[in-house]
Amino acid sequence: MVTKTETTAENAKLQADVDALRKDLAEVTKTLKTMGSDAAHSRTQAAAERIREVSGQARDQFDHARDAAVDHVRDRPLASVALTFGVGMLIGRLLQK
Repeated sequence: MVTKTETTAENAKLQADVDALRKDLAEVTKTLKTMGSDAAHSRTQAAAERIREVSGQARDQFDHARDAAVDHVRDRPLASVALTFGVGMLIGRLLQK
């Protein structure tokens, strides 16, 4: 037969084990949150770097296109004015209907 003292000792041991498990679980949860936060931070930094790269490439392409357009207008000013006038007329006709 199990005595009351043995039952109380077992209950105390079980309670201590449960408390230890709770503490361990809290530590694991804390570690996982930190790891998740670090991973999200590194992904955010990588995305920001990629955006800067793409932005720089787009800026370079825009600058090149702008320089080419300016050079074309300088080389052929009358053709550029005529082309601009023609495009304006075309847009005006399309918007009238």
